[in-house]
Amino acid sequence: MNAIFDKLVKAKIDQFENEYINLSKQIFVNSDGKLIHPGEFGIYREKLIKNFLEPFLPARLAIGNGFIITSKDHISTQCDIIIYDREHAPVIENCEQKFFPVECVAGVIEAKSKLTKYTLKDALIKLSNTKKLREDIGDYSEVSPFNTALKVRDQMTTFLICESIDFDIEKEIGSLFSDIYAGIDKSLFHNMILCLNNGCFLYHDGTHPIYHSYFDYKKDGIFKNECILPCELGYAKEHILCFLNYFYMAIGAVSIMDLEITNYLGSKRLSKTILEN
Repeated sequence: MNAIFDKLVKAKIDQFENEYINLSKQIFVNSDGKLIHPGEFGIYREKLIKNFLEPFLPARLAIGNGFIITSKDHISTQCDIIIYDREHAPVIENCEQKFFPVECVAGVIEAKSKLTKYTLKDALIKLSNTKKLREDIGDYSEVSPFNTALKVRDQMTTFLICESIDFDIEKEIGSLFSDIYAGIDKSLFHNMILCLNNGCFLYHDGTHPIYHSYFDYKKDGIFKNECILPCELGYAKEHILCFLNYFYMAIGAVSIMDLEITNYLGSKRLSKTILEN
């Protein structure tokens, strides 16, 4: 452990948690407990997440928001936070809206307040549909073909960050995600969920003393959902530290593909040309 690094990171965690849970409400909730300017409230919390996570990104990655597009004319719903490779991404803008080619996207984050089982399901299905856009990327290599269904690092990462959830985690975790993801391919499952008040959801193989920020398709039978609860002894925000650790490892390992711009433009070889003799 490095004492300086440890203190700096924990100070950022304290600041983020306080601003996300407390200060945001002091600014955007009136004396009657009613949320004012909900749109600005959401934007404020998205900026808090951006400022919190940016130091834990590899330098080549940047954070934006907008829509993800594919060369097969598919488009995502609006994404709160998009993490993309700034060295490979031509970000197309139209006034206030930004569009990110899916080849360059490493991850997507949804920012939420308090979640019920129903709103949690809605958020995770939205992230699942966003992940599905990576299937529009073609095979770029004969040696190691791109395949999101077989290679976890070929799939983009998806995360959900919220203030709290209002159901009993211990009672529900056994069936919660199997119900949400019924009939959905495991390559489209979320990576992690951070609930500031409740814990960090990730995966465990039941054998090794490490956690995983993705569902390993090859170990289907033994991979289970696990929630790291806030620590009652020692550092109370251990679950947030855990999230940062696995977030950093997961986001930096995503395959970023070279972009074929002509696939997006629909360019064709013109029939009327002049060739050198």
